[in-house]
Amino acid sequence: MSTDLSQESIKELSVRFDRQLSEIQRPEDVEVVRRDWLGKEGVVKELFKKLRDVPADQKPAVAASLNQLKERAESELDGKDAAFKSKALLKQLDEQYLDLSLPEAGAPLGAVHPVTIVEERITQILRPFGFQNVNGPEIETDYYCFDSLNIPKHHPARDMQDTFYSETGHVLRTHTTSVQARILQQRALFENAKLPIKVSSLGRVYRNETEDASHQSMFHQYELVWVEEGLTLSHLMGLITHILKELYGKRRKVRFVPKFYPYTEPSIGPQIDCSVCKGEGCSSCGGAGWVTIAGAGMIHRNVLKEFGYDPEKVSGFAFGLGTSRLAGQLYNFPHLRSVYENDLRVLKEIV
Repeated sequence: MSTDLSQESIKELSVRFDRQLSEIQRPEDVEVVRRDWLGKEGVVKELFKKLRDVPADQKPAVAASLNQLKERAESELDGKDAAFKSKALLKQLDEQYLDLSLPEAGAPLGAVHPVTIVEERITQILRPFGFQNVNGPEIETDYYCFDSLNIPKHHPARDMQDTFYSETGHVLRTHTTSVQARILQQRALFENAKLPIKVSSLGRVYRNETEDASHQSMFHQYELVWVEEGLTLSHLMGLITHILKELYGKRRKVRFVPKFYPYTEPSIGPQIDCSVCKGEGCSSCGGAGWVTIAGAGMIHRNVLKEFGYDPEKVSGFAFGLGTSRLAGQLYNFPHLRSVYENDLRVLKEIV
């Protein structure tokens, strides 16, 4: 490209653009030409930078020609892009043609959702242990979602970036642990803290975070809380290992890493080797080869005391299994959003 900017040089560039335009054969070629001419470091941007060096008496005419080139490039490339999309759509319609005059063949049978499959399997695995399944509200108060669970006002989980707040001050629950708080309170008030307490709960939770391969702003958890005399961390780790081995098979690797949660002490993060990459590292596991599938730990003594339980006499443990991630790992979904996209091409492979 000439270093001098004039109407003549712009005409030469226009011819060059037409030549490149005529060589486009694929949709990918459109993006290449668009980048070369209209991108941040493309031809048009560079020409506009040189406009300041054009003599004042020539600048209006040169600027007009340059604008015409830019507008023509945008129009021609948009047209090419639209033509490719139209051709692709026509091909899709032709391949998926359906003769509506044919008699009804009957609606296909539905299938159980991957998350529901995982929830039902975990419930079945836990049945011999005698857990009672309960439900809790998805719209919660600060008390049940945070205050009662030893989460102070300054904790990052209470920040607007992590939690969806309503105008009335209520929140969309960020974890099913809020159900744990309600159960501990209910059993203490109406059943005189009768032990053991063995309760499970499942459902949707919400977090105001950026979605990626392993995070969603809405996902599912399976909560479990067990309070009784003599419970230890070994009981918790043994139960989680049992659930995961029953769900994935005896060969599945399970490990536990230290974590911090205000409502448990000590806290652990159960992990399984990534089924997508077989532990080699991928976007699904963040390159680690392991996927954290729960938050767990021994119920913090402050939480027990909050509801009238004596931490010197009783102990308890709790965990929140991420059933969305468990489903993704069970069916080798590379991205967590695949669990929720309702793509029949994917779901049919599960049936």
